[in-house]
Amino acid sequence: MSAFEMTKHAIDRALDMALDGAEIREAVTRPRDTFWSDRTQSWHRTRGRLTACVVVAADGVETVRTFLWSKPSGWVADAELGEYGGRSMGSNGVRAVVKARRRARDQ
Repeated sequence: MSAFEMTKHAIDRALDMALDGAEIREAVTRPRDTFWSDRTQSWHRTRGRLTACVVVAADGVETVRTFLWSKPSGWVADAELGEYGGRSMGSNGVRAVVKARRRARDQ
């Protein structure tokens, strides 16, 4: 298994999203879909319901910056939780995120 690091933000997101270790490892080390995002300046590695935003340093160390839901249903369910941790996202925010992700994938 490949080793990787996670930023504090990625750990916080994993906790917010109630992700388990196996799901995280699968997305990072065995993605079904991978693409570069100019917006996040990272590789988006997607498996199942999860996308990991990963940067690779010159020395080959991979660091997960954050996690995103890979499907609109995940964003909708997340938005229904309301505000927490200084974050808020209404339905317009969900739609914008999903559209941006699709645009990035289609480029």
